[in-house]
Amino acid sequence: MRKVLFFLMLTLLTLFLAACDNGSPDLKVNTVSKANLTEREEVILSSTAAQSFVFDFNVEDKYKEVAVWVEKYKSGELVEEMNHISTGIKKRGTIIFTTSNMSEGSNQVLFTIGINSDGSTSTGWNPETITKVDDLQAVWGSNPLSDIAIKDKMVLASICYSGSKNGISSLSTDFYNDVEGHMNELKNYDVVYLLRSEFK
Repeated sequence: MRKVLFFLMLTLLTLFLAACDNGSPDLKVNTVSKANLTEREEVILSSTAAQSFVFDFNVEDKYKEVAVWVEKYKSGELVEEMNHISTGIKKRGTIIFTTSNMSEGSNQVLFTIGINSDGSTSTGWNPETITKVDDLQAVWGSNPLSDIAIKDKMVLASICYSGSKNGISSLSTDFYNDVEGHMNELKNYDVVYLLRSEFK
């Protein structure tokens, strides 16, 4: 466990330092966007995480804080909020969400969230047991828009698990654009984890 945490923290630190140098100069104001990672950053993430999502944000001075958390749904019903962290921000920054297997063959997964802005970093992690289901399938995705406009409790990414014999597909683009109007999509999965953020 300590070894996994060490490597995750090292990965987050490396990515945050790189993000501070590179950033996304073309990112519109008051938007969040998938980060353009270098080949080196992609290699670091792929060697330490099962899944990873990296976002850059660019906001006006009126936004002083960002909160990020993971919501867990079972058969479409919210059952838990995890890894809730918030930190002060100044204009630009980066949000990272990763999942890592805690040990070979285990159904224990470590969820890690990090926020970096103006030279400071906040992180949180939570071990999660993924219930074993025969032929469990997983699909993950993120908001497909290139510039996601800042709004209340945005969904940035999702990880969905299903034991359906009919295959599994990712959440629709409409879900990300109108989460409250498309919450019924979550009923198609056994378990869903949503990465959400709110700028204040």
